[in-house]
Amino acid sequence: MVREVVEISLRDYENRKDEIAQQLYHAAHNVGFFYIADHGISQEEVEAAFATGRTFLDLPKAEKEKYPFNPDTYLGWRGPDELETVTGNRLWEWFSVGRWGTLGYDVKDQKFLGEKWPEKLGPEFAKTSLEFQAKVHDVAIKILQSLFRGLGWDESRIDDPFELDHEENPSFLAWNYYPGLTEQEIADLRSENGKVPPRLHAHADMDVLTILFQRDGAVGLEIAPGNEVEDLALIEDVGNIWNHVPVAREWTPLDPRPGRLTVNIGDGLTRWTDGIYKSTYHRVRAPKEGDNTGPRYSMPYFVNPKLNYVIQGPEKRWGPVTGFDLLSKTGNAYAARKNNPDKSWQRAAYTDEIAHLTTEPVVAGGNTA
Repeated sequence: MVREVVEISLRDYENRKDEIAQQLYHAAHNVGFFYIADHGISQEEVEAAFATGRTFLDLPKAEKEKYPFNPDTYLGWRGPDELETVTGNRLWEWFSVGRWGTLGYDVKDQKFLGEKWPEKLGPEFAKTSLEFQAKVHDVAIKILQSLFRGLGWDESRIDDPFELDHEENPSFLAWNYYPGLTEQEIADLRSENGKVPPRLHAHADMDVLTILFQRDGAVGLEIAPGNEVEDLALIEDVGNIWNHVPVAREWTPLDPRPGRLTVNIGDGLTRWTDGIYKSTYHRVRAPKEGDNTGPRYSMPYFVNPKLNYVIQGPEKRWGPVTGFDLLSKTGNAYAARKNNPDKSWQRAAYTDEIAHLTTEPVVAGGNTA
């Protein structure tokens, strides 16, 4: 069943709190994805943040390697060489920073380690990243307040766990880069069933809320039908996005909408609400005929509670977890997958499963902008 993904306006937020809360409740409960309009972030600010991320992604490999991915914090750079050991292809690159760049609070030693930003890019990289994080975080707080309000919960409960500049705040901004595909690369990727693997496998997010910025024309994001097919039992395994392969026979496209945010519920909020709000499987499919086959960029902001903050639903459907658990258990599941010589998960996620998905063989050519 193809799902209807609704668009919700935050216009006149203070006077429409109840209306917005009900709209978000139904979207989060029934689908888990929705678009947000009238959010207050200008297109100029979005473009500046995209450009800032590209300044890092365009650096030489030797420079990017100075900021390696930390599985405990989900911060840092994951390049094609590393990701290929997990996915079996070179279709994805990632860089993420939090309020203190790629450093911050160390839960294991319970101390703040300081900041680390890309030295080659100067203070402007940190300045733009921090200002944009603050803007997006403000929108996230409004959405979370409304989601709590929709449940009849006290919306002030989110004030403490999501304090922006607290040293234990683990929320972060990331940049995804999916390189363009040449005709030869397409031929090399195609499997025996004639399909090209997805650029990013089907998964659910580990956080509480994800706010995604997509470029106009950068199609490919799709979601599974919704709560009818999702196995919520997997949420007990916090690292499930790297341990399991969701099976879906039908996907709904979430193409970019100009000026709109694409927002989804994460596993953390599903746990917190005892399954009322749904964390939905999604993927980035390979281009289809007529799609842009050039580079694809996206920019997600992952919202998580403080590292030592414990979340659990009132009915205790799942066990308690901390903000650190959501990040580190997922990150270390990824690290284990990377170092595991058994590639059966990789084949299931990127080769075998695609026989059942809607992606058609990619066609070379098209726009490169």
